Amino acid sequence: MSIPENIKEALKDQIENAEVPQEVDRRVRQSFLEFHQKKESKPMKKRLVAFSIAAAILIPTSVFASLGGTSYFFKESASINGLVNEGTKRALSEGLSVPMNEKITDHGLTVQFSEVYVEDSKVLVHYKITGEDGKLVPYEFDTRGLNVISDGKKNGKQVENPTYREKGLEGFSVLSFIGTGKEDRLPFTLTDAAGNEIKTGIAEKDQPEGVLAFVANAKLPESIRLNVNIDRIGATKGSWKAQLTIDQSKAKQASEKAH
Repeated sequence: MSIPENIKEALKDQIENAEVPQEVDRRVRQSFLEFHQKKESKPMKKRLVAFSIAAAILIPTSVFASLGGTSYFFKESASINGLVNEGTKRALSEGLSVPMNEKITDHGLTVQFSEVYVEDSKVLVHYKITGEDGKLVPYEFDTRGLNVISDGKKNGKQVENPTYREKGLEGFSVLSFIGTGKEDRLPFTLTDAAGNEIKTGIAEKDQPEGVLAFVANAKLPESIRLNVNIDRIGATKGSWKAQLTIDQSKAKQASEKAH
């Protein structure tokens, strides 16, 4: 079966313009050379070039995930404000995140923290919220009694947080999925060993599963804790509170690899 000329040209253009990250190219070459160390010849060099090109074609699908195992941060759903960038993925490909197994349960819902990645001024935490069956809780909201502007649904499916208007206030408010009793604060903060809050920028997915991201203007203290203060998940009210120590044992290595 012959290949149409337009497909040939597209493949040729992709191969010629594909860029292979240095670390990936180095590993490909090293593995290939070790395998053929007793067969070095001109044909071998041709095979090496072909192997590097094949790697370049595959790279757009998942460059670092194949090197870094099963880290959640390689998933598309982990993308948050550009903080899981190429430098971060390079460090993750070296196994520089730390597993967590912290769970907080109330009213049949469990907030679980499964993985943390730390650089000198950045913390990423993977979380998920499950029901008694172990499955992710539905991404649903209770908007009864609210002057709803948008229910956040598309074709009947919840795709974003609802927005509503509060009496006496201009603009609109966003109904959070993970709620806290203090309206002017998020349910998550970082503190140092003395309990003082660390000033950081914070980003969160605010969905049944996602990433919490903290970025400080300076290097983080040697001891940091994640403070959890949740009083509502979706339509379920309860109390999910804890203070969890963040493992920074790989932070220095991660910072070096990421920059």
